Amino acid sequence: MLPLYQYQVINDQDMEELFEVEQKIDDAPLTAHPLTKEPVKRILTAASLSLTHSTQSEKKSLSSENLHKNGFTQYEKDSASGDYYRTVGNQGPEKISPDEVEYSGK
Repeated sequence: MLPLYQYQVINDQDMEELFEVEQKIDDAPLTAHPLTKEPVKRILTAASLSLTHSTQSEKKSLSSENLHKNGFTQYEKDSASGDYYRTVGNQGPEKISPDEVEYSGK
């Protein structure tokens, strides 16, 4: 899994445009937007993790209701079987079994 970096488009507009890019740690920061070629700068942000000490706002944004409302699919692991079952959304398979997944990596 690659780190996720946040970038800001540098322009004279009032609305701030942000986007995220997965990059290797040793990759040079982007200087232009990948699509529009506008100048950009990498910005520092706090990591967003949903742990037991997460804020109420973070917990609310990752709630099942909010994920469903925004079109996301969520899976939860069944500790007995090790399979993952879809609990939110209707996209993707109902069950994902790690034993049946083919890995292309080494």
